[in-house]
Amino acid sequence: MKQRSGDPAWGRVLSVRRALWSLAAGVLAGAATALVGAPELTPLVIWTIAAGTIVVWVWRACWSASPERTEQLAEAERHTRSTDSAILIASVVSLAAVAEGLVRASNQQDMVAVMLVILSVVAVVLAWALVNTVFAFKYARLYYRDDGGIDFKRDDPPAYADFAYVAFTVGMSYAPGENEPTSSRMRRIALGHALLSYTFGTGILAVAVNLVTNLGQS
Repeated sequence: MKQRSGDPAWGRVLSVRRALWSLAAGVLAGAATALVGAPELTPLVIWTIAAGTIVVWVWRACWSASPERTEQLAEAERHTRSTDSAILIASVVSLAAVAEGLVRASNQQDMVAVMLVILSVVAVVLAWALVNTVFAFKYARLYYRDDGGIDFKRDDPPAYADFAYVAFTVGMSYAPGENEPTSSRMRRIALGHALLSYTFGTGILAVAVNLVTNLGQS
């Protein structure tokens, strides 16, 4: 049976197509920001719109997926490793845009400076959410490919919402919580995930402090 192009199983959920459309939305928003006279905000606007779009789009497509549907989609996600890497690299690189925005904000005392800091906070949070999203899909892909690797403390097969719980738990606590990895490969991935999440957690704390300081001076 021919699959429809609108079906996530055809285009894959975390796909190049979705990433490029999200980037296009960010570029359009960034261009509009530059045209209205705030070019300093352009890099952060591009990233926040692009990252926010893909996070919402991806989870809207699969959040309510059943375990059976999750397994089908996880099988289709086997060919998205290059997309995963590109998104993770972009998320890390976005911290450079955040750093630049904070430097600019420290040299200004106007509304643009406040917007730079606010956008920096949003940019880091969205980058963190995007990193956790990528790892949620990675956990699902490996779980169904390798016949397990995470102890969900139940007999029912997990759905994407369960993998989101695992990924965001690691992202917030830098540990897997009660859903422990049971294979060496899953442990290695969870360790890398925790270390990367710690970097973003530090970034969120730094920009939050900068925001409070900047607002106090305005």
